[in-house]
Amino acid sequence: MKKSFQNEVMKKQFFLYLKEVKGFANNSVDAHERAVLLWQESNDNKAFAGFGKQQVRAFKDWLKNRTNRKGEALSLVYRYHVLRRLRLFFEWLSMQPHYKSKINPTVVEFLSLSKKETRIAIQPNKRKIPPLEDVIKVIESIDVQTEVDQRDRALLCFTLLTGARISAIYSLPMKAFEPDTLTVDQNPKFGVKTKFSKRIVTTFFPIEYEQAIHYFLDWYKYLERKKGFKADDPIFPQSIIENGKENISYYNTGEVEPLFWASSNSVRKIFQKHFLNAEVPYYHPHTFRHLVVKEFAKTRLTEEEKKAISQNLGHENTGTTFGSYGYGHIQEERQIEIVKNIKVGEKEVEGKYGFSKEEMKQALAEAIKESKEGESL
Repeated sequence: MKKSFQNEVMKKQFFLYLKEVKGFANNSVDAHERAVLLWQESNDNKAFAGFGKQQVRAFKDWLKNRTNRKGEALSLVYRYHVLRRLRLFFEWLSMQPHYKSKINPTVVEFLSLSKKETRIAIQPNKRKIPPLEDVIKVIESIDVQTEVDQRDRALLCFTLLTGARISAIYSLPMKAFEPDTLTVDQNPKFGVKTKFSKRIVTTFFPIEYEQAIHYFLDWYKYLERKKGFKADDPIFPQSIIENGKENISYYNTGEVEPLFWASSNSVRKIFQKHFLNAEVPYYHPHTFRHLVVKEFAKTRLTEEEKKAISQNLGHENTGTTFGSYGYGHIQEERQIEIVKNIKVGEKEVEGKYGFSKEEMKQALAEAIKESKEGESL
């Protein structure tokens, strides 16, 4: 594929825009770059200024007929996200000098699936959330013999207690935690890697597993008093790795040093390792956020309580927490069980749901009345 200097310049400017203006994480920027590369591959890297409806149609057909490494057609979900990312790129490009008169924003909108395909692509899959009992089993299975063992146990406990994203957890300094109030200041000014560089103040969720708090506090105090960790040192530091005999191999000393991990890969491996050791199916760290809300969804919450939970997780609104992203969503099996066990008109309804049989009749009568009035208009 031949290179186009002007294309490469605009790509770099776009990726810089995503990072510094939109606050996109590196993995999100990489995903947008892959989408643009697919576009370039499909048309032999023609100038972006030649963007038009014919190119869009040709690309959509090319993407539809493309296969993955297994020789299978690309999924609707994958195609949906490629088109979505390309749409953002060309929308941005259409506002840049030299491209305003060349790229029609209306044509950019054609970078999408059909309505039917879009509905299929964005419908939520059955979400796998770890049972609290399984998480507790994993934590309790860690036989603490070394500093690394203690760190790993505290790491799992902290993730459960806060529902914090893993990128924030591995970049937390000691000064981000206040032991007296059990509050975590996920502050980008401290170097904490939060989504969109947003400051998030989080307190421990009252999970029905008090030992988790003790395990984490024991670790935090150990770092302060025994290891002499300072305010800017990491709460979850790296393991000390040393050379083996004749520098041929490396081994984990079982101790930690005040260095931050470079990425979340090491953290994910810790989770995988301990789930495997406990003979529990592996759930990645982000599912702990779902677990937290699932536990609260069992309780009747006020709107204020929902808002507090939402803010504690770093969300702008409760719709994100309890709705669109599926946090707190009733599992399918539980949904079926609840619907089957509803006994309308009996005393159980009044006890479970707070309204009487007479109130139900009155509400039904009012609904019928409103319906008739609507028909007469």
